[in-house]
Amino acid sequence: MRCLACLFVAGCILPETTHKPDCGSEYCGSGSVCDRTDPAGPTCIPADGDLDGDGIPNAQDFCNHAPGGATDEDGDGIGDDCDPCPIAPPPQFPDPDGDAVDSPCDPDPHTPGDQILFFDGFANGLNPAWKPTTASAWTIEGGEMVVSLAGAPNADFLQIGVTAKMNLAVEAAYRIDRVETGATDHFVVVGGSDPRPAGVATMQCGLEHNDTTASDLVTLTTNLSNAQAPAQQAFSTASLYEVGAYNTGNSVGCTALGDGQAIGVVQAQVSPDSLTSIAIGARAVTARYAWVLVVGRD
Repeated sequence: MRCLACLFVAGCILPETTHKPDCGSEYCGSGSVCDRTDPAGPTCIPADGDLDGDGIPNAQDFCNHAPGGATDEDGDGIGDDCDPCPIAPPPQFPDPDGDAVDSPCDPDPHTPGDQILFFDGFANGLNPAWKPTTASAWTIEGGEMVVSLAGAPNADFLQIGVTAKMNLAVEAAYRIDRVETGATDHFVVVGGSDPRPAGVATMQCGLEHNDTTASDLVTLTTNLSNAQAPAQQAFSTASLYEVGAYNTGNSVGCTALGDGQAIGVVQAQVSPDSLTSIAIGARAVTARYAWVLVVGRD
């Protein structure tokens, strides 16, 4: 996973290599496992123990020094609950600004203060905090969130609340199973809004396909303006797509990747409000979301 925001935020440098921490030059012996979350560095611990007392045996616990740790989305040996970047292994220089969010997840890795506000890899079923427009359209299958909109002409969304931050990044990865025939306009998007009674700020960023013009676009709509740009092969069933919306002050950047390569970047103006409701959404497709990540900074 490349840093989506690096294509939008000036000064972000993509890490050239990544590495998976190990327990030294030798594997842990029989009855032991490697604890990759020890602050002092990877070390071997008894497989049948429970170092942090959370009820998950060390051999199944990817966060041996904090509660949780049953899932590891990126397979780097560090659990989603304690991973400074749950969507990618640690890079060679993981945290240039020292804010405990590794650079692949950090929208601006040279400005401290970012926090992972929310992450869902869908390994534990549907988080009840998610609120769907149509409950039957959203299901968990094989550790992925599947939205199926066959025959449905309207868009459908899944929303969840997050801590209020003035700077907010919403990112998601997904695959397209089918482009449905329920409508001629198809899209997959991420977004955010200020749901307060007096709130006005909204953003919606993603990829769109129109059957009439046979065109693919990366699109960004806010409460103040919108922007779009051509995108190449944005609805291929063979590709992994990643989209991200990055709100900083009164500006939002929207970036889309296909199989790790940039396929579109646009920018638009938005009211400078704190966005506390985030969403993923789709129209006239069947898509599989691998994960959703929200990072924020005051």
